[in-house]
Amino acid sequence: MEPLHPPEPEKTAFPSVGRMLNCAAREISVALDTRIAAQVNPELTGMRGMVLGYIIEATRSGGAVYQRDVETRFHIRRSSVTALLQGMEQGGFINRVSVEQDARLKSLVPTEKGRRCFADLQRSIDAFERELQANIPPGELAALQKSLEKLYANAQEIRNGTNSD
Repeated sequence: MEPLHPPEPEKTAFPSVGRMLNCAAREISVALDTRIAAQVNPELTGMRGMVLGYIIEATRSGGAVYQRDVETRFHIRRSSVTALLQGMEQGGFINRVSVEQDARLKSLVPTEKGRRCFADLQRSIDAFERELQANIPPGELAALQKSLEKLYANAQEIRNGTNSD
């Protein structure tokens, strides 16, 4: 796959932050997928790994995780989560277990294979984050995080039609 290239800087007073952010997010996603496939398991992607980590952490204390929890936590549409979970189940990382109170409802439970991958997965993601943030001063990272939170809130307002502009 050919690497994604950031867009050329725009010559306007308002550069396309959304487009640049989208390109960066795609590049980060591809890099994380590559890292996890090489270091942990070729059947895992970055998103599958993060979902597996979430399921393992949430179920450690005896809690139950359902598809809707994954949808909410990762801001993913139902159809996308269905496909993601089906792939994780076929890969042997999770099982869907019927709930006694409602047979239509399935809780997501990590398998032994999923649990075995978890420590390597955490190490891989932690190392990836360190490398991703390398050479960026803490103040710049803090400012970036604050700006990203504002961009996220603005996008939600636009989506919900509550933006006053």
